[in-house]
Amino acid sequence: MKLEPSLRPLTGPERRRLEERAEELRRSARAGDRGVVLIAAGGAAVLWLLTLLASDASWVVVTVFWAAAGTLLAHWVRRDQRAAGRALEATAAQVDSAARRGAAEAYDITARRYLEFEEVEDEGACWAFELDGGRVVFLTGQEMYAAPGFPSLEFSLVHPLDERGRAADLWIEPRGEPVPPARVVPADVKMRLADVLPGHLEVVRADLDRLEESLG
Repeated sequence: MKLEPSLRPLTGPERRRLEERAEELRRSARAGDRGVVLIAAGGAAVLWLLTLLASDASWVVVTVFWAAAGTLLAHWVRRDQRAAGRALEATAAQVDSAARRGAAEAYDITARRYLEFEEVEDEGACWAFELDGGRVVFLTGQEMYAAPGFPSLEFSLVHPLDERGRAADLWIEPRGEPVPPARVVPADVKMRLADVLPGHLEVVRADLDRLEESLG
């Protein structure tokens, strides 16, 4: 089963945080589009100069060639950059929608202790937090890396929701002091458990001291 969230309103600072995040995404989209043209033009200019120095060809021929090649390169790279820019703009619109709606799903976690799983390649962080009643909840993914105040034994995962009910962002609200893990599960053990390791926010009944055995 998965951990159940609670629905709560966003605070004023949280709304402003989303608005600032949306503007940051739009600035990134605009900057990327301008940067592509400058990089392509600069690269073509450097290659034009190197060709003039190394070749006996007419400067007119060299100039025409690199002007055409630079234009094609800029068009090709800019096409990809515009696709990335549209994705950023769409994310910004979703974040704006979440700021307008002003609601979030919060996964409130109060744990007794937790385990850390060593990362395998770049799959993201993995933690197992022991809750009450013999339950263990798993948190996994690229957004779950250790950060100031996290991991701790008391925190919330906050997902602001847009007007269509989709999670538009994620942040971690620590409420307790950071504490070290009860132990760290080595990467080779994690790899052996890959097929049975629970996913993000999944809850299992297990003994944290014998977690690998319970899962296996």
